[in-house]
Amino acid sequence: MMKFAKITLIAMMAFVAVFSCKSDDDIARFAELRDRGEQQVEDDAALVEFLSTHFYNYDEFDATNPESAANDTFTMTFGKIEGVNADKTPLIDQVEVRTTTYFDVEYKYYVLKLREGGGKTYTSFDQVNLTYRGQTLDLGTFDLRITEQSIPLISATQSTVRGFQLGLPEFKTAEDIIEGSNGFLQARNGGIGAIFIPSGLGYFSVPQPNIPEYSPLIFSFNVFSADFLDTDVDGLLSSMEDLDGDNDVLNDDSDGDGIPNFRDSDDDGDGTITVNEVVQKTYVVNPGDTEPVLASNELEKTRDTDDDGVTTIRTVVLTDTDGDGIPDYLDVN
Repeated sequence: MMKFAKITLIAMMAFVAVFSCKSDDDIARFAELRDRGEQQVEDDAALVEFLSTHFYNYDEFDATNPESAANDTFTMTFGKIEGVNADKTPLIDQVEVRTTTYFDVEYKYYVLKLREGGGKTYTSFDQVNLTYRGQTLDLGTFDLRITEQSIPLISATQSTVRGFQLGLPEFKTAEDIIEGSNGFLQARNGGIGAIFIPSGLGYFSVPQPNIPEYSPLIFSFNVFSADFLDTDVDGLLSSMEDLDGDNDVLNDDSDGDGIPNFRDSDDDGDGTITVNEVVQKTYVVNPGDTEPVLASNELEKTRDTDDDGVTTIRTVVLTDTDGDGIPDYLDVN
């Protein structure tokens, strides 16, 4: 009981939630601004040092059967390789390296994938429901969520830190959500892992409560479920508005009005809102029925199957009235 009370107190005292803070291109800088490229070199050295000298509690995780129900309640912790833990396997031997370009700088970040998850895939533009812990490299906790938390990876007004937004979609949702023995909801075979990111994919020069400026960050998590977002409610999922396919919807602005398409109800600025320039359809497929054949300009948005095996498929048709090869919602003519 005392342990639970202590954990709950930490969660209540968390001042910074990963989903509630804007990236440093959205808010004022308060620290002396450093060169991003130089800072990345310094941050990567710090991350490699941490990963080389620390381990996670893998003795408590059944790696021989990752999808085991026994792993569903696993909570990741980190420790230093020393003393009685001198023989532990370092994280550097277990993580996968990722690279991305952000603000014209090539960044490295590291993903520890214990279990991919047996449910659905989602994108960097959807809402994820999960439990998680945010830490700095000294293992100080700046945010802790021990019950399921809903986080839009990007929303109408802000986005999560870039590293979290990029790394989390490598993990799938759970196969099912059940009630655990402690009364909390529990993810059955959901994604479990951690992301280690440099400050340039975090808060960079903007200090946060319990996070100094230029701090590399660690996020460990258990994924529950995901909701596919249509941020501007225009009939297109936010993921469908990444027109150039660079995993960044902030730079897709078809009408050049300064509002990216995923936040713009009239993508082409022709005075007709996007939802009136596309056609939305719903198909219900009963067990044994043949799947619908979608038109060449028809995209599947969501697919859900209930306990009776009935599948509901929602799609959007990108109409092209004048046949010029440009969908109506992007065609000002």
